Amino acid sequence: MRSRSSAGGLVYSTEAGRMCPDCRRPAADCACKAAAAPRDQGPVRVSRETKGRGGKAVTLVRGLALEAEALAALAKRLRTLCGAGGTVKDGVVEIQGEHCERVLAALAAEGITAKRAGG
Repeated sequence: MRSRSSAGGLVYSTEAGRMCPDCRRPAADCACKAAAAPRDQGPVRVSRETKGRGGKAVTLVRGLALEAEALAALAKRLRTLCGAGGTVKDGVVEIQGEHCERVLAALAAEGITAKRAGG
């Protein structure tokens, strides 16, 4: 078993709060996350899902190879277009409700080729 000092050093600082174990900067200024650009994961897929949501439908957009800020801006435009709420979790855009056709049309207008996935 490794000792705490050999495992990575400083984890928390009273000045900056949480510290990144890799680049040793405050978590808010971490350079590791900015350096890791998203890789192209294949085609963009738009699907509808209800699992784990109490029967409520959610439209999911997976496979967008965008930076975090660009992904959040795209999600904002899609939510506004659909008139619904939503979020971005782990690189997947979630929009509340069944809006697959509307989202596919919006992505095509933005120049992003997307496919419908699922039934």
